[in-house]
Amino acid sequence: MKVETYLINLEGSDERLERATAQLQAVNWPFERFAAYDGRGKALSSFENYDDQLAQQTLGRRLLNSELGCYLSHYGCAEKFLQTDADYLVVLEDDMKITDDFKKSVDEVLAYLDTHQDLDWYLINLAAKKKKLAKDIVKLNQFTLWHAYYFPIRGLGLIWSRKGAEAFIAQGKIMSMPVDIFFQTWLSKNGKGLGVWPAFVKPAGLDSDILGTVATQGISRKEKENRDASYGFKKQKRMWRDRMYALRKLYF
Repeated sequence: MKVETYLINLEGSDERLERATAQLQAVNWPFERFAAYDGRGKALSSFENYDDQLAQQTLGRRLLNSELGCYLSHYGCAEKFLQTDADYLVVLEDDMKITDDFKKSVDEVLAYLDTHQDLDWYLINLAAKKKKLAKDIVKLNQFTLWHAYYFPIRGLGLIWSRKGAEAFIAQGKIMSMPVDIFFQTWLSKNGKGLGVWPAFVKPAGLDSDILGTVATQGISRKEKENRDASYGFKKQKRMWRDRMYALRKLYF
C-alpha cells in the first residue's frame, strides 16, 4: 500500500507552511508541498473551465476568483496523484490542525480499507464538523469510520482513492460551484463519500490565504458574487436536494 500526501500552500504563505510542517513532522508523516493555484485578482474570463452561467443558475451568484483558485488546487492534487503509482492520496490545507494521533488513525483507516476492497468509495472527509445522515462502517480504536451520505462541507483534510480521483477529474472539470460544495453535492448523490468521527483534522482558526480578502476597495463579498434575488432560495434548494440524496442512500 502506497500513500501520497500533498499539503496545499500558497506561494508566500511561509508561516503557514512552517506551522503545518512542524505538525506533520511531529507525527512522522511525510508530505509534499503542493503549490496552490493563486486565483486572486484574476478575471473570471481567464478561467478556461469556469461556467459562469451555470454557476448563477445553480447558486444564484458567480464564483469568486479565489474560490476558483481553491478548486483548481484540489483538482491539481488529484491530477498529480494519478500520475504516480500510489494507492491513496491524503490532501491537507495549510490552515489545519491535526490531532496528536493523526498518523496512527490514518494508518488504521487505510489499513482497514485496503483489506476491505468491497467498499466502493471515492473520498474520505477527515475534518467533519458534524456527523449527519451517516451510517457507521466500523469502530477503530477511538474513532468511527462511516458512510458520509450527506458529505461534510469542510475540506481541510481528505483522502482520495484512485477510483475517486479519476471520477473527480472526469466529472469535476467544469467549475460551477466552490469545490467543497461540489464534493457535498456529488458525493451525497452517488453515496461514495466516507467520514471519520471524531475528526482527525480541525481548522487552526486562520483566515484562508487562498480565498484571500474579499472586501477590497469598498466592494462587499455579496457585490463581488453578484447575487441575484434567487440566491437564498437556490441555496436552500441545493441543501435540501443533497439531504434527500443522503436520506435515500441511508434508508433505501
